[in-house]
Amino acid sequence: MRSLALLLLVSAGYGVSAQCSAPTSLSTSSITATAGTATWAPVSGATSYNVEYKLASSADWTAFGFGTSGLQWTLSGLEPTTSYDWRVRANCSFGISSYTETRFTTQAIGSCSPPGGLFTSNITSGAATMNWSPVTGAFAYSVEYKATASGSWLTAASATYSTSYNLYGLSAATSYDWRVVANCSLSEISSYSNTQFTTSGSMPPPTSSCPGPYDVSTNGTISGAASISVNTDAKGTIAPKYDIDHYQFTVSTGGTINVWLTTLPGNYDLALLNSSGTQIAVSKNKGSKNETISLIVAAGVYYAKVYPTGNANSATSCYTLRVQTVTATKTIGTTTDVTATASMENVSPKFAINLFPNPAGDQLNVFVEGVDKKADIKVYNLVGKLVIQQGSGGNTLTQLNIAKLSPGFYLVHVNDGKQTRSAKFVKK
Repeated sequence: MRSLALLLLVSAGYGVSAQCSAPTSLSTSSITATAGTATWAPVSGATSYNVEYKLASSADWTAFGFGTSGLQWTLSGLEPTTSYDWRVRANCSFGISSYTETRFTTQAIGSCSPPGGLFTSNITSGAATMNWSPVTGAFAYSVEYKATASGSWLTAASATYSTSYNLYGLSAATSYDWRVVANCSLSEISSYSNTQFTTSGSMPPPTSSCPGPYDVSTNGTISGAASISVNTDAKGTIAPKYDIDHYQFTVSTGGTINVWLTTLPGNYDLALLNSSGTQIAVSKNKGSKNETISLIVAAGVYYAKVYPTGNANSATSCYTLRVQTVTATKTIGTTTDVTATASMENVSPKFAINLFPNPAGDQLNVFVEGVDKKADIKVYNLVGKLVIQQGSGGNTLTQLNIAKLSPGFYLVHVNDGKQTRSAKFVKK
């Protein structure tokens, strides 16, 4: 009899210890007019969680995080100034818990505030650090910059999660504007906040003259090449005939660069060389058609080579050379290996993708490197919904029509049949 009582006591104790407890510490953060992030504490023994939400005025629940192993989930596509309930339960190997529920209210439209506290630090003749204060509800920031005298903005960071960003390759003694915008959800973007700074050093020589100051007499070889800044025009002449011009430039952060050769008075060609002088890319169009090279490169020193075909030359008409950085950030455009389904000896270490322009309007270019066959391209929104699927057709460059996508952030997956690469972009 005493043995039976002891057995019942042990069984009762085991039942209590094996209970799947309900989640606690529910909270909703990053609340904007159309989104909010649900967060809860881990439950001992839980293998996954089921999350549901509904309008506070409704009796019908909608599942949006079924079987998630994480401890948070972002709700998006909500209505402004509206109350919502969400609840979560734990799924344990020995049973399921009851639901725990909480409520929150979305903010009004326009509540995604522009970043404040802008200041520029670590200013040198060729670099600077942009800084700003965090914005409540923002999950990323987009930053642009330009020379004050220019009318065109350049993208520094399309979606950085930091509140600072480093600029490189600037011109000495030059005034620059920069601006930053907060991204609070797929459809909520704040207005820009702007500021200005001036780099140190001596005033650079004018670049609008023909030939420009960088077309020096010694640039027939790479050892005598003048150093030019990226994202800046350099003008030169091919004279006399058979003249060859070299220009040195530095890429501070690896990614895609575009090298343009325009305003050609004759049949000139363009080549890209690495730091040892080895040719790594070339553009050879007929006649006076523009030349362009788009290439993914690592950080380092490179040379652009301008040379004529046949007797083409002009002592009075200049060509224009420009090295344009396309993806110079570590969060957008730089690819990440999200899945590796094959062994390392079966995958290409050169497999990489880059997206441009970024931010994009109605068209997005997907540049695929290191793949010699067709690749599958998929575009997902931030809630994981597939919105575009298209094959590359074996082409290095694939153009996607994104005109119908709503403004916001998206993730591109490219699969070559062995592994997947991904990169983010912003739809303007």
